[in-house]
Amino acid sequence: MLDLFSTISYTKAMARKAREKSESGMYHVVLKGNDKLLFAEDDDYRYFLSLLEKTTERDLTEIYAYCLFSEIAHIVLKEGLQPMGNSLKALISAYAVRCNEKYGRSGKLFYDRYISEPIETDDDLADAVRYVHRLPLKHNQRYDYVYSSYNNYINKKGLRSESLMLLFDESVMQFKNEMETEPSRGFASGERKPVLTDEQLVASVRRMTNHMTVEEAERITLPMLGELAYKLQIEGASIRQLSRVLQVGKSAIERALKIYSENQ
Repeated sequence: MLDLFSTISYTKAMARKAREKSESGMYHVVLKGNDKLLFAEDDDYRYFLSLLEKTTERDLTEIYAYCLFSEIAHIVLKEGLQPMGNSLKALISAYAVRCNEKYGRSGKLFYDRYISEPIETDDDLADAVRYVHRLPLKHNQRYDYVYSSYNNYINKKGLRSESLMLLFDESVMQFKNEMETEPSRGFASGERKPVLTDEQLVASVRRMTNHMTVEEAERITLPMLGELAYKLQIEGASIRQLSRVLQVGKSAIERALKIYSENQ
């Protein structure tokens, strides 16, 4: 296992590590404000969504889900003619220019690095969409929160909403029931957990293991690894990300999680 526990330099280096590329072209993207509100008025939300729609039309990007709050935006998308980074850069730049002019501000509106988590399978895509559409509940809002794409799917309109319905057997009622049924505790619920950056994952590992040494990490058992992986998944880590950062095979992590689950 990689020595995550004896140096801070690794964590700092991860901040500028190249993004993990999705083979499917699908991502869960999180945009955060740089100590500023992204959306201060209803007009700001509407303008951002208008830019997002123009981006989908120009680059043939598919938007599977979105949810906007004052300081953060979640978008589940599939890149089109342009790489995801190019499409997002154009979107972010256009919105920031308009907001800075409107409010007489200067400096960066968005945090330096947006978070992106690759999505490879239809099941993972459905999980991401469920997660994003349940976010309003965590903000004391309803499912039909106005700045969420949930209503687009229920009403079959909006940003390429027909793409998502294929994942739910083209049944609006099935999608509505799945969304509005309270998920069970744990990962069987199908609810996607918050996205973690690699540097956040490193910090969580250090905290959960009480700064475990390299020698101690090399002697970790599968049940111990399973418990650690389970807790890290709750915080938002995927098996792919755990495998990469911990330098442990995906199959080993999956076995460890299975052993841990069977012992509970």
